[in-house]
Amino acid sequence: MNDKVSIARVSLIGIEMGLSVTIGILSGLWLDHHLHTAPWLMLLFLAIGIAAGFRNLYAIMMQLEHQARADEEARRKRRKSLS
Repeated sequence: MNDKVSIARVSLIGIEMGLSVTIGILSGLWLDHHLHTAPWLMLLFLAIGIAAGFRNLYAIMMQLEHQARADEEARRKRRKSLS
């Protein structure tokens, strides 16, 4: 895989983690305000946002690992065909 594509994917990790947490907090605050349950829904949605961020992190890392294995296999086949 192209190194620039890998770097771009890895750079998305921080953005996705931050957005997940921010959306969770804002959703929880909005619900707390309207349902008068402060701070419980904010804490719940914060935890959900953190979990979603780590799930996204795991998915990106698995994609990168899968692509790295495919690239390595392609290199092995090329070396084998050249010899």
